[in-house]
Amino acid sequence: MFLTRLKGLLGLSAMRQTLSLLALFSLISLLAWGGTYVLVKREMLRAVDDRLSARLTQALSAIDTGQALPLPADGESIGFVTAVRRDGFFTRDEAGTDIETRFLLHTTGQGQLQLGEDTELQEELRDMLAAGMQLSLFGTLLVSGLMGLWLARRSQIRLNQINAGLASVAGGHLNTRIRLSGNDDLSLLAERINTTTERLEDAMTQMQVQSSNIAHDLRTPLARLRAQLESGLSAAAEQQRPVDPDTLTLALEQIDRITGTFDALLRLARIESGAGRAGFAPVDLGALLKDVGEIFGPVIEDAGQVLRLDISAPAPIHGDRDLLMQLLANLIQNALRYGADGQTVTLQIDGTRLALWDEGPGIPESAREAALQPLHQGETTRQGEGYGLGLSLVRAIAKLHDATLRLSEGPEGCGLQVTVQFPKLTNL
Repeated sequence: MFLTRLKGLLGLSAMRQTLSLLALFSLISLLAWGGTYVLVKREMLRAVDDRLSARLTQALSAIDTGQALPLPADGESIGFVTAVRRDGFFTRDEAGTDIETRFLLHTTGQGQLQLGEDTELQEELRDMLAAGMQLSLFGTLLVSGLMGLWLARRSQIRLNQINAGLASVAGGHLNTRIRLSGNDDLSLLAERINTTTERLEDAMTQMQVQSSNIAHDLRTPLARLRAQLESGLSAAAEQQRPVDPDTLTLALEQIDRITGTFDALLRLARIESGAGRAGFAPVDLGALLKDVGEIFGPVIEDAGQVLRLDISAPAPIHGDRDLLMQLLANLIQNALRYGADGQTVTLQIDGTRLALWDEGPGIPESAREAALQPLHQGETTRQGEGYGLGLSLVRAIAKLHDATLRLSEGPEGCGLQVTVQFPKLTNL
């Protein structure tokens, strides 16, 4: 049981990192303290050697002048000994004691002179230094280890929260959000995961809504198509009458409507995928608006309405001219379809801001977001002409151009105003 739990702890990345750092810290600390101890010991020994050398100089001076050897202080010794080794420094314990003594031998005309000094005090200081170092090292490692384990456990808990959140998302719970306190890299990672999950949830919701709308929109054309084909088949098989050309024409119209719905959806998917960015180039909004007036002006006049162009300091943008033309065409088509009879449709350019408004009933504020969804139509127009993709294509094209799309009331509080704010060319 213990080994299993230990193996589980060692399997945690945060725990392995903590132990690795702790081992590295321990090695560096041991080397630092060991080096310090060696340097201190060497410095103490050098100080003793310096004192012995100074006393030797005094003794040699006394011998040269025929004076007696200097009297040794407490813990010191001086005298002539029988030559037992070469001149120089050496260390040994005094006979019958544990006191370590440092000696200096020097051969003179009267014999080999030996000077000594016990290093008991230095030894005690070294022992105290070693004990202090050991206690400090042990305390440092203990505190560092406990702090490292606490940080590792805290990080692992946060990683486990992220892992649990991802597992929940993988299980189909797209509304799961990971909540982490603090403002570090893990919190930033959690926020990015939440953003990605939120977008995925929105995409899945839109997919469900689109699937429902597709089924709703295609149910009636398919039912009509089936009824018309059954009617023609019944006339040909049971009544021995030729198939009415009008029946086939109506059937083809229903097929065209179904095909048009799927073509519009494919076009919308292509734009939303970002494939249109390959054709981006500088576009003059003023020139684009004039071309729109020349193309759609006569169409609007034939519908008994008026197109008014308002061009003020047009600025170039970076985009796809054909897609921008389609954006304007969809807005004009919506204005013609849902606007008032004899209305004036205004198309305005102010710098990089494009706006179009009509004089129709407009869209209530509560329904504007839904109006931008694919295949969405008002209840009174669901089975009318079109596919409910006009504003969806407008939003997709605006998003492709990094533009801001906004729906609002017209300047005089009536109608619908669609505003598209493009970024300046210098900001791209």
